[in-house]
Formats: sequence, C-alpha cells, structure tokens
Amino acid sequence: MGTRDDEIRGTAVVVTVIAMVVLIVVQLSVIAALDLPLGSPDVVLIVLTFVALARGPLFGVVVGFAVGLIADLLSTHVLGQTAMVFCLVGYGVGLAHGEIGRTAHVPMAAAAAASALGTAGHAAVAGILGNASLAGTQVLLRSVGAALYSLVLTPFLFPLVMAGMRRLHRDQP
Repeated sequence: MGTRDDEIRGTAVVVTVIAMVVLIVVQLSVIAALDLPLGSPDVVLIVLTFVALARGPLFGVVVGFAVGLIADLLSTHVLGQTAMVFCLVGYGVGLAHGEIGRTAHVPMAAAAAASALGTAGHAAVAGILGNASLAGTQVLLRSVGAALYSLVLTPFLFPLVMAGMRRLHRDQP
C-alpha cells in the first residue's frame, strides 16, 4: 500500500471508470433510443468485457462494480442490480486475461458470451427481485441479439479499448 504501483492502479481505475461513465451517457441517450430488432447493444458491457480481458479479474470486478453502481444510480431499477451483473461479468471475463494474445477469436467469443450472459443475468436478477419485465422467450431473443450485436461491434471497439488501455498502462509491466 502506498507504493507507486498502487497509485498507478488507482489512477487507472479512476480514468477507466470516468471514460465508461461517458459511455453510459451515450448508451442511455443515443444507443437506447435506436429502434433495432432484438433490442439495443449494451456497449458498456462490451467495453467492460475488453477492459477485463486486458487487465484481469480484479480490475474487471472493481471497474464493473463502479460502473454498474453508477448505471444503477441513473436508472429506475433496484440499486445494485447492474453492479452485481457487471461484477460477475468483469470477474468471469477477466479469468481469460492470459488468453487475449493467443487468437483473435478470444475477444469476439468473450464479448458475445458476456453480452448474452449479461442480458440474461439482468433478466434473472430482475425476476428474483420481483421486477421481471421479460418472459423466457424474450430473454432468449434479447440474449441472442446482444451476442450478435457484440460480434458486429467487436472489430471496431476492441482495437480502440486496447489502444486506450495500453496508453493508460504503458508504464506498468
């Protein structure tokens, strides 16, 4: 504690969360307004996937919780719902951190799986809390749609996120 590495990591988390808060605003104001079939893509969740892939499970959990909590504060559902889903996604995807450089398929598969499971996770948590708004078939269609949208967006978002993470962490090993 108190070492230069801790300060850099704290700064990295803060900068990453701030960038993702801007993305939350774009998600809520622009992307959610699009009338796309199978729902709209969750760009925040896709970017969280790439951040967790780049930095690992601990970084994914911390950023996922912070971004999820901010997203919860900007929504009308139960506080902590998105934070819990984003924490789980950040941790789960972060476990594949060592696989990121081996093949180009890892980011695409991780984004598709995280988007599908994140969408299903939101529906499951809402159902557990008594606020279910989607039926089983609708959840399946939205999950498939989220996975497909993430596959389309990954070639554009992944290089941007990786460049930003490299720039942010260029002093770290």
